[in-house]
Amino acid sequence: MNDKQLEYFVRIAELGSFRKASEALCIAQPALTRQIQKLEEELGVALFTRGSRGIATTSPGTLLLERARFIRRQTEQAVADVMAEGTVPSGVVGFGAPPSIAEILFCGLSKTYLDLYPQVRLAFFEGVGHLRSWLLSGDIDIAILPNTRGIADRHVGLDNLVREPVYLVGQAGEFAPGSTCTWRDLVPLPLILAAPPSTVRGWLDANLAHSGEKIRVGVETESLQVQKKLVKAGLGYAVLPHSAVHRDFEAGTLTLCQVEGWLMDRVLAWRTDRPLTPAVQKMIDATRAEMARLQKEGMFGGVPSPASAKPRRARR
Repeated sequence: MNDKQLEYFVRIAELGSFRKASEALCIAQPALTRQIQKLEEELGVALFTRGSRGIATTSPGTLLLERARFIRRQTEQAVADVMAEGTVPSGVVGFGAPPSIAEILFCGLSKTYLDLYPQVRLAFFEGVGHLRSWLLSGDIDIAILPNTRGIADRHVGLDNLVREPVYLVGQAGEFAPGSTCTWRDLVPLPLILAAPPSTVRGWLDANLAHSGEKIRVGVETESLQVQKKLVKAGLGYAVLPHSAVHRDFEAGTLTLCQVEGWLMDRVLAWRTDRPLTPAVQKMIDATRAEMARLQKEGMFGGVPSPASAKPRRARR
């Protein structure tokens, strides 16, 4: 496998067509086809499936595409670092975070960071259940994770940033200030949750596994804003960390009932099996500082006063 074959393969996969790739690469389509056939013969696997709707990568092809994109990205970053002699951060930083963190972090972080390092391009990604896989595959450089389950032993550097309470979230007037509940109180309620895998679903499933009970999920969505709108409309309850709902709570549009015994960690993670670019290292430092600032401002909450208040059924 040579660089040209890899370039041809990536272009075909991204454009979804041998014809479009041959035009983009300025190479005859039969010659392009022969190169891919040679590559498939060398690897011993089919890289594409062909159907009425065009072509798509096979499972081995998808894996090769992920690796090829990572190689291309690292090559571009190496060129940028050498041109800047490693002293001026440049290139691209891929950063993933849950929606609740992205909403309060990315704007302020971007301003601070780009004021200092204007030659860097930031690529932000929001995710719930895919942050780990994106980090391990090299699609992003750093991520803020809700826990370290399944990643702590995979050549990943970790920095525990903050810890915040988790709440059952209801309409305005639903819960009294300082209300608390247990995970069992969530079982009979109509819930609005992110689809698995997510930290909230994982935590609930772990508790339910010992009880044999099942939760009622009325709506599944990874959109934080959609979850909150549905709660405000009286269609159910969400289960969210403090950072996701503190502004709504302060505005009086949502009320909170803290789930006892549940504090969600926010962990900064990056790969340690490859050199960090200057741009990524500076982003790690900037993220630590920005998260510390947000914590001082109360964005991640505190433990509310003890109270006993069972959640009422959502009003229709």
